[in-house]
Amino acid sequence: MSRRSNQQAGGWVIPISILVAMILSVVSYPDWMRYAVPHWLSLVIFYWCIAAPDRMNVGNAWIAGLLLDLLLHTLFGVHAITAALVALAAVTSHQRLRMYHIWQQCLVVFLIACIEVTFVGWVFYLTNDAALRLVYWQAALTTALLWPVVYITLRFARQRSGISRFR
Repeated sequence: MSRRSNQQAGGWVIPISILVAMILSVVSYPDWMRYAVPHWLSLVIFYWCIAAPDRMNVGNAWIAGLLLDLLLHTLFGVHAITAALVALAAVTSHQRLRMYHIWQQCLVVFLIACIEVTFVGWVFYLTNDAALRLVYWQAALTTALLWPVVYITLRFARQRSGISRFR
């Protein structure tokens, strides 16, 4: 496959996966799961930054985060900053992260999700005087536990679409 056709191959997979992540972020979950909703957009951004850093970068993640802020009616820019930080962490160390086993990647995803929960909690504390409680950390745990499912699903979509993993 030539370089030009490889760049055009699977151009729909990344935007569709980001759209699905945004829909899953907006969906109404039951009350028992209110604090355990995973960070879908972060998972998808993290995957694409590792698998195709030439297609998903910090700028794309920033735009996706801004769109999520609009959909969730939250303080404008909060999810954009966290999405950009997730992308920055993944893009700068994508070669190392590719070599980790999927369970080691789960630990990295957990640490990034913890940073994300801390940042969002801190911003909401400053703006709404809402205290960061222990139950908010459930989202970081479910995000990390869902990483293998998201990884396998998106890897399958990437392989079927023809997006090459390496430049």
